[in-house]
Amino acid sequence: GVCMIIIGSQVTVSGSGVTVAPALAGQLEAGLGTFGKWLFLAGFWGAVFSSLLGVWQSVPYMFADFLVLNRSVLFKSNRAMPGLRKKAYGGYLLFITLAPIPLLWISVTKAQLIYAVTGAFFMPVLAASLLYLNNWKVRKRSGFRNGLLVNTALIITLAFFLYAGITKVISILKPLLSG
Repeated sequence: GVCMIIIGSQVTVSGSGVTVAPALAGQLEAGLGTFGKWLFLAGFWGAVFSSLLGVWQSVPYMFADFLVLNRSVLFKSNRAMPGLRKKAYGGYLLFITLAPIPLLWISVTKAQLIYAVTGAFFMPVLAASLLYLNNWKVRKRSGFRNGLLVNTALIITLAFFLYAGITKVISILKPLLSG
């Protein structure tokens, strides 16, 4: 992953969709030779395949389990809902199959921007989730709750991302509002 970031920052590639990896490999072939090109393509395939396999095997199950465990809150009912896990799993699997298709028709630069903006939400959401879940009433009784140091680090993380997000939004909106 780190090597892909380094390579991606040094090589300019144009195109979109499925043509990007072969185009990048073609540029790398000039400096690394045929073996380097095929080594890159094998690594690229391995990274994509393992990411897809990991996501497709775990995320739909987590979503289905979330719905099943929280059915009384989400559906205002405590009654048994047979087949909910299977339907939720299949529905989410269909969603993660179809959702990225529009990215095939946009440039690599725009896809990277979308990925970066979406990925930027990971740390603050993770920090907020850990603050909430590890300081929950049940955790307080079990003795597995966050300590002062961890809570302070999570709050600092949230504050940093809140500050960075607000300043970025202001910097984007300022020219739009003044012009």
